[in-house]
Amino acid sequence: MLELRNPHSILAALDVRPKAVRSIQLNRQNPAAPWDTVLEAAARRGVPVRTGRKDRPQQGRRRETERFGAGSATVEPPSPVPVGNLWKKKQDGECGLWLALDQVQDPQNLGAIFRLAGFFGVRGILMTKDNSAPMNATVCDVATGGVEYTPYAIVTNLTQALQKAQKSDLWVLGTCERAEESIRTVDRGRNWILVMGNEGDGLRRLTRDTCDTLVSLPPLGQVPSLNVAAATSACLTALTMDS
Repeated sequence: MLELRNPHSILAALDVRPKAVRSIQLNRQNPAAPWDTVLEAAARRGVPVRTGRKDRPQQGRRRETERFGAGSATVEPPSPVPVGNLWKKKQDGECGLWLALDQVQDPQNLGAIFRLAGFFGVRGILMTKDNSAPMNATVCDVATGGVEYTPYAIVTNLTQALQKAQKSDLWVLGTCERAEESIRTVDRGRNWILVMGNEGDGLRRLTRDTCDTLVSLPPLGQVPSLNVAAATSACLTALTMDS
């Protein structure tokens, strides 16, 4: 079970997986929005709500509120889907965008990427089983609902999964700072699966070799690089922005 503290994440779980939300705990009376929206959704779904602070050391009301928040929810973790289901609903004549993460290990980065996926309408996310951040409460809270609205698959062999995607008419677009082609010039009239690399090492060699195209994200200013979550944001913007 996960203890979620972001009301937006809890609200998304109530919307998509109401039976997975076991209970909600409010730490104070009359919580402000968006917790009132959470309570309304919980009432419609029949989810029990308890009110009153849990027993904790007395550290002052402001400090306690900042540390523990206005409330929390006990929620079953989201489940991955079979890898083929990620592009099963791909529609002919309509180009889509998917993500693959090559061993992204930081839960904050993973949560931010799921939030971006939900914002940009990413169809699904491929994740590696080994050397990747687990789908824990931090990921779900940072994602602000993105984990509920974006299906994901966990695979033991990313190269093989990408090859299956290619057989399903997806083009694999890898990111590499040494690539000569800029992501800003990519043809957006295709189904792309954008591959983002590990925080320190980037894409592994076999992953790079599987990609149909390697692109870079050239800086426009003096800062030479971005972390993986910020780079994902910039890449998704480049692939979805109007011409």
